[in-house]
Amino acid sequence: MRHNDLQDGPHWRGGRPGLSSSLPAGANGHGLNGSGGKLADCEDKPKDVFEVSPQPRLALFGAALLCSLLLPRGWQDVGLEPQRITQEMLPPGQEVEEWLFQAQQGSPTPSLRGCCGTPTEFLWVFLDEAQEAVAGKPFRTRVFARDAMGRQARPADCDALKVELEVSGKARLSTATSPKAWRRSELDLNIENEMAELVEAEVRIASPDPTADVLLHTSQIRFASGPVHHFVLDVNQPTHGAGSLPVVRPGTAGVSVGGSAPWQIHTRLEVVASTQDKFGNRVPLSAAGVKGLALRSDAADGILEMTPSSGILHIAVGSEEGVMQIRGMRSGVVELWLEPIGGNVSAQLKRDLRTRTARAVAFASPNDAPGPPLAAAAQGVAGLSPIDARWKPRADEVREAFLHAWKGYKQYAWGRDELQPVSRKGKDTFGGVGMTVIDSLTTLWLMGLGTEFEQAAAFVERELDFDKADTDVSVFELVIRGVGGLLGAHALSGRQVFLDRAQELGDRLLPAFNTSSRLPWPKWNIARGKGPGSSGDPTILSEAGSVQLEFRCLSQQTGESKYQTVGDVAFEAIQSAGMTGLMPVYLTPPDHTPVKVLASKFAFGALADSYYEYLLKQWLQSPSEERFKDLWIAVMDELPGLVRPRPSSSASQASEATASYKLVEVAPGGESIWKMDHLSCYAPAMISLGLHELPAKDLLERGRNATWWAVAKGLVQSCVEMWTSTKTGLAPECFHVNESPPFDFKDVPHTGRHSFLRPETAESLFYLYRFTGDEQYRKWGEKIFQAIQAHGKVDGGFSSVQDVNKIPTVKVDELQSFVMAETLKYLYLLFSPAERLDLGSFVLNTEGHPLLRPPRPGRGDAGNK
Repeated sequence: MRHNDLQDGPHWRGGRPGLSSSLPAGANGHGLNGSGGKLADCEDKPKDVFEVSPQPRLALFGAALLCSLLLPRGWQDVGLEPQRITQEMLPPGQEVEEWLFQAQQGSPTPSLRGCCGTPTEFLWVFLDEAQEAVAGKPFRTRVFARDAMGRQARPADCDALKVELEVSGKARLSTATSPKAWRRSELDLNIENEMAELVEAEVRIASPDPTADVLLHTSQIRFASGPVHHFVLDVNQPTHGAGSLPVVRPGTAGVSVGGSAPWQIHTRLEVVASTQDKFGNRVPLSAAGVKGLALRSDAADGILEMTPSSGILHIAVGSEEGVMQIRGMRSGVVELWLEPIGGNVSAQLKRDLRTRTARAVAFASPNDAPGPPLAAAAQGVAGLSPIDARWKPRADEVREAFLHAWKGYKQYAWGRDELQPVSRKGKDTFGGVGMTVIDSLTTLWLMGLGTEFEQAAAFVERELDFDKADTDVSVFELVIRGVGGLLGAHALSGRQVFLDRAQELGDRLLPAFNTSSRLPWPKWNIARGKGPGSSGDPTILSEAGSVQLEFRCLSQQTGESKYQTVGDVAFEAIQSAGMTGLMPVYLTPPDHTPVKVLASKFAFGALADSYYEYLLKQWLQSPSEERFKDLWIAVMDELPGLVRPRPSSSASQASEATASYKLVEVAPGGESIWKMDHLSCYAPAMISLGLHELPAKDLLERGRNATWWAVAKGLVQSCVEMWTSTKTGLAPECFHVNESPPFDFKDVPHTGRHSFLRPETAESLFYLYRFTGDEQYRKWGEKIFQAIQAHGKVDGGFSSVQDVNKIPTVKVDELQSFVMAETLKYLYLLFSPAERLDLGSFVLNTEGHPLLRPPRPGRGDAGNK
């Protein structure tokens, strides 16, 4: 038996600097299942009960451990040490936990108050085999406390002990157990881990007496991978040893081989198939239950060469992966997937495995003319500023979170509009056009996820079918998500297919604007080319006033003016109502002429938001049309009427930006509606963008520069508070606001307790960090992302939450496509270098899709702060 070897057994150690420890010498045992010790301030135990030679210990350790529980004397004083409890020592069919229970029933448990003594001895027992711990499954351990007579210790004294458990790696104490939850004289300390790794666990037991020694115990637990959850198909360049040079992919100089840009033709690549548990730990392929695997593709003749030509992967005995090689022989995109072979393989199993493993691989010739390169998101810290290098791990974590959601969508909902991540199904909310694919294109590109981008591009080219959308769908959503997503992908990649499909969708939407007022119908069936007819419902300001940016871009890129014309005519219809500045949220229905504003509230959030946003962005898109800029400035000059407390007009006071501002609403009669929408949290982003872009002469008038900066910073502070002030750290849809200074948040309305993981606060943090460089905005973004990870993440992706103030959370079975289009994109850009997206070259639509904009020479610098 070896001692003091952490690889083989637990190790108790006690004492503090300057104090002697009364722990028994050699109190550590072989194995990982049990160890004993005592607190330094415990009284000495009798030495004269009986004597047993410590050799041979193996012959006696089962009985000795039993005696430690049954006999009214301490086991440490008879020369025996606590030993590993193994199944072989117990009666047939009896488990360790059952044996411990029966042993305790036979021990002299006192029935009268005061018969239990102070805890002096402790036994830490592993109820599960330490070499059989499994990722994702709690590893059960228990601490037993005994008094000096070997009886269960006094419960009140146990409660007074300070017990701590520290574990290495990704392990943690199970949420179902607590180091304070003693049950009489027993304490469960279950350990959880999602990583397959060797974990060092340390228990600390301290007496209430501050002068007493602290008892420490360390042991090791090896967590193995869980059961097979999914297959993984990777394509990489083989490693050729030291000194070899990687292949540079066309148009991607400086991007590492591990990136996702197209591979150069004739490059020999290695295809590796593996299996993982649901946490991403590798699992041997033999555990997947398939006899063999083959690589399949949809490549046309002459594009792809496989070695071996049969496509059968070589799987070594006991190996965790299967391997083969491929080469692209001509430019193009091919889809690869795995197929099970051998035995009775059903067609359903083949379909399932194809769905789960399909991935696109692009090949290109050095002579090809590539579009703008993918963002080098996978690059290392080389070339980054020290600040950006420090935040790169956060950007990588957001990227992985997006991939988690994308993989869930691809596996369970591919081709459907949105993923239901809890039930792991798809649903169609936009006619079944695969809206999550379209809405994710620009995020995929900006994150440098080239393989996934190629999968999405292949869907747009081959599978996207607008004739499937045989239902009434929101015109506004089809424009900002559909047309905007496709135009953004075209702007970033330069690929004609995205512009072609955007134009096709635009053509299908044009008839929705054929109304007597020229305001669009709110819903349209793009498959049948008709709408549901008049419902008498009013026109929503934000919907009719937030299609112009996309249709203008579509005309600029195609050269066909008809798209801009319908957008502009709708905008003119809004202006014909005769109001500038802040407007009511409702207009007359589309079939009513002339257009009039309806008596309704004034708001900056829901029902109005993107109308104001697009006033500024239409000017950025068309700088010569200063009318848009002037209309936006008129709105901003009236905005203080919705801000509480009202911002000071004094530049010297406003520049201090100490106030936490709220955006409330105003009823038609002029009374305040004391509520702030999370949707209004786009405002700091919009204001800071205007401050960055407007000419100095406009900003210096009426103290706008200082006042607007104060409002932007004060509003984003409140927006962050909407997240951090709830129990989950997730923001609800809205907050009630106190009616008196300092106008703090009061409570969450019952109808607004849910969280869709909305993007507006992350959007504003991104813009404000970009224009100020203040790291506080990144720190706030980190808190938001952590809350999303902690309370929104599920196995299938990310889920909405029913009540932000209830833990554990109740999940709502939906993943809005804007979480992938905006929330995760803005968080990623917040933590990334400014070069990832040049705001001087693009203007982002209200769904976060970058649209091309002309350069703006001669901008003043009054808005730089």
